[in-house]
Amino acid sequence: MMNSSSLNSSSLNASEENLWNPCPSSPYGVRIFFTVEAANFVLGLPVNAWTVWLIAHSPHSVKASEVFTLNLALLECVYSLLSFLRPLNYYFIKHAFLYTFNLFFYGLLSAGQPLFQACVCVERYLAVVHPVSYLRWNSVRPRLCALPLVWGLTFVFCVCNVLKLVFVFPVVFLLLLLLQGLCCVRILQVLRQPGPGDGSKQEVDPAKKQAFVTVLVIQVMMVLNYLPTVLAVPLRGRLRRHAYLCQLIPASLSFSVFGSFIQPLMYLMRRGKLPCRAKA
Repeated sequence: MMNSSSLNSSSLNASEENLWNPCPSSPYGVRIFFTVEAANFVLGLPVNAWTVWLIAHSPHSVKASEVFTLNLALLECVYSLLSFLRPLNYYFIKHAFLYTFNLFFYGLLSAGQPLFQACVCVERYLAVVHPVSYLRWNSVRPRLCALPLVWGLTFVFCVCNVLKLVFVFPVVFLLLLLLQGLCCVRILQVLRQPGPGDGSKQEVDPAKKQAFVTVLVIQVMMVLNYLPTVLAVPLRGRLRRHAYLCQLIPASLSFSVFGSFIQPLMYLMRRGKLPCRAKA
């Protein structure tokens, strides 16, 4: 009876530890993920915080074109500030509630970031392809109306992440990727259209060129950040559990974490706050 009870106790402890540490024998994948998160914290938090500070302390009120950039930077700041809880719980606290909370706030990155990036792409698309409609709706109010929807969808996906509905994310990613791809192609078509009259090409409008660069960079970063995770999801159940949880998943999630400083860097360049100032 003593051996049986001790055996049951040890098995329960082992299953409890597996909740937040499924790879005690090979922690290298998890360590790589934590290292990438630390690098993203060091590089991303100052740039995003600077972006929030510049927009909030501008002499003018928040511009319409800054609404989504501000919310994206705020989201990145929240994620960066909370990212230390993951290794803290993994190595020291080891509490099931904090593990669930970490799953929830990771949804901020996996869903909120691409959703706000898609809003920026649609905004640039309207400015280049439908300038009349863009000027008609170029105010803060329509964007404020869109914010509850974007944040609501983000929190829905946070809940899906807690419930481990892993196949929801690839569908959303592919839809957003398609949307951004269409915006990118359409903007490029407008930029390559010849000028009126004799068919000669006009000089490209710098604002339109900047819009294309913004959408293209977001498209490339989204592919680099989230495509590895999307490709990893269908392999669940087809690979050995150890290889999937301890090697493939940490590697794919490392891609999704890194690069949160790209979008605010582009904003700071447009504002002329960096040495490599973008042409207006």
